[in-house]
Amino acid sequence: AQRKRMIDKNKLLVEELSAYLPDRRSELNAGVVRKLRSSTGFSPVEVFRKYLWFLLRERKFDVAAVQDMVLLKSVLGLSDEQVAEALQERAQRIYDKYGTLMLNVDGFTAEGVERKATCRALVSKLLYLTEHEPLVAQGSEAFKTTDLRMIFGATDEDIEKLRIVSLYDLDIDAMESLVQGSAADAAPGEQGSQQGGQPDKPSS
Repeated sequence: AQRKRMIDKNKLLVEELSAYLPDRRSELNAGVVRKLRSSTGFSPVEVFRKYLWFLLRERKFDVAAVQDMVLLKSVLGLSDEQVAEALQERAQRIYDKYGTLMLNVDGFTAEGVERKATCRALVSKLLYLTEHEPLVAQGSEAFKTTDLRMIFGATDEDIEKLRIVSLYDLDIDAMESLVQGSAADAAPGEQGSQQGGQPDKPSS
């Protein structure tokens, strides 16, 4: 019963925010998110983290998506340190589920290839967000806590290959090519995708 209540609250959060993001972005303000927090019981960091997970899995990763995360930071009153905390926590959960980042999957089973492809796609998006100045000031102490190389056991070369240079379609196509042949771009192994797009599982 507790798990179902958490799923329902996660779903409510995503539905309420999706009513504003991205098409009615200008109407989303501190008052709206205050009411949402009251109805769900989530802290500002939890709201940011849960919508982040929905965005990483379900939304097209484009300029509008990144702008929405910047707006959420603002209306929730989050500091760079709190945003970094949410990004680091999500990265750790992805690592716990998918393991070490691997670009070479020779010899893997089809399931293994799919899992690693999903991991690569999620890391690419997280990397862009951690390096986006309006979310976390680059070079700050907060930024240092979001080093994805440390979390995923990745090399500088690995990270460079996954870095999204810009959010133009060409770059998104290049990122999505990482998961070609695996259907992993839909993140089928994730809880939410398996259950009709439901938001984060209760432990999140």
